[in-house]
Amino acid sequence: MRIFIFTISLAVLLYGLFRPESPPDLFNNSDKFMHVLGFGAVSLAARLAFIRTPAWLLWSILLLSALLSEWLQHLLQPHRQFSWLDIAANSLGVVLAALGCWLLSLCYKYWQARNLNY
Repeated sequence: MRIFIFTISLAVLLYGLFRPESPPDLFNNSDKFMHVLGFGAVSLAARLAFIRTPAWLLWSILLLSALLSEWLQHLLQPHRQFSWLDIAANSLGVVLAALGCWLLSLCYKYWQARNLNY
């Protein structure tokens, strides 16, 4: 099930990145918000799907994909504009997901240690 969720989230992200036209603006800077949300969701799903993969390797691959995806988007869809801000938003999504996973692991360790004391 974890691999399925990762696959679906990745498919949605890839559709958003490589569709022929840019998505419509829902509000000011909604494009950047969607980049953060998309890469954050894929990163969280990847961490859950590939739990046995070393964290440093997984987060490195995700961060590299966040950086390269904008370049690849411009290469495959030349009429789409290359944006450094999109790269920053992609990277922010990965970093926020990594921080969220780290905080959850700290909470779990605290909860586990607390339950052992009872």
